[in-house]
Amino acid sequence: MGNSSIPLQSVYDAIAAKGIPDPRAVPSGYGDILALELASQVMADLICERFNWKWNRAVAAPIYTNSYQQDYPQPAQAAGVIGWGEDCDCIDINNTMVPKPLWNLTWRKQLSRTSISIWRPRQLCWMYNGDMALGTWPGAGVTYSPLITATAQSQNPLMSMVDGNGNILIVTGFGVTGTAAPLLAANSAEGTTVLDGSVTWTVVLATSQGFRLDNLPSATGPTFQINPYYQLDPPTFTTATQMLNPIPDSFSRYFYRGLESECLLASASPADMKRGQLAKVAWLNALIESRKQGDREMNSYGLQPANSVVEHRYGWGGAYTADNPY
Repeated sequence: MGNSSIPLQSVYDAIAAKGIPDPRAVPSGYGDILALELASQVMADLICERFNWKWNRAVAAPIYTNSYQQDYPQPAQAAGVIGWGEDCDCIDINNTMVPKPLWNLTWRKQLSRTSISIWRPRQLCWMYNGDMALGTWPGAGVTYSPLITATAQSQNPLMSMVDGNGNILIVTGFGVTGTAAPLLAANSAEGTTVLDGSVTWTVVLATSQGFRLDNLPSATGPTFQINPYYQLDPPTFTTATQMLNPIPDSFSRYFYRGLESECLLASASPADMKRGQLAKVAWLNALIESRKQGDREMNSYGLQPANSVVEHRYGWGGAYTADNPY
């Protein structure tokens, strides 16, 4: 998200003007590498060590549940790499009610594979596409019906497969399969498409992130639209002209102070290193204030136990969670 108007170069210029050691002054270009490394470290500390910043939040492209499909490989998220899940809603997308029925899903670190089918999903986690359970080509003359429809969803095969050259393919255009399984050149780029009769398959990389749901959707609908909200992975600085995104200008002072302490700690001077230790403590205390600045509204979330205090219930047998507290 383009929140910042301040390039990293300006931050280092301001730090140098205070008489703080500037790593860019180190000869042979190594100082430039160190400057980028220190800035990336401060960015990671600021984003990953505090709390869920509003300015670091992103929304993933929606996914649509398919017959008996638990894993949904995806292309790289346009908004950025998923760091950790924050919130998620689930809409009965083909329902004609106004408003459409909507529920919340709970993020998990990991979910196991299952053969249990339940009316709607309750939990999700992100996974690398290469770690997912994928389908196979369903054969010739098989219909993939649209998921967004005015009527109940028809039963579909799984909408993912691995071709003969190891490419992960997902269905991005519905229709009827052709006479032979789709095949692309090995290591095809993400986004490459291939026609299979009137069905379109698209390549996604094994290293891109997709989603796993806790249970299998039913065979013939309803179709649910899953909208995951997440915190972005911290960016890495690669040039001095790079902006401080996603940090907005109103929070930039915390980045300045953090980088000042890291520059002092990276100095070869014992006196600077001692100053850096004190500056690091002051910076960590300043981050407490940054938390207050970014957390002024009342939160709608409540406290729920992660596990039930009694034995598993008859039936689904899952834990009591925020989306299923009773």
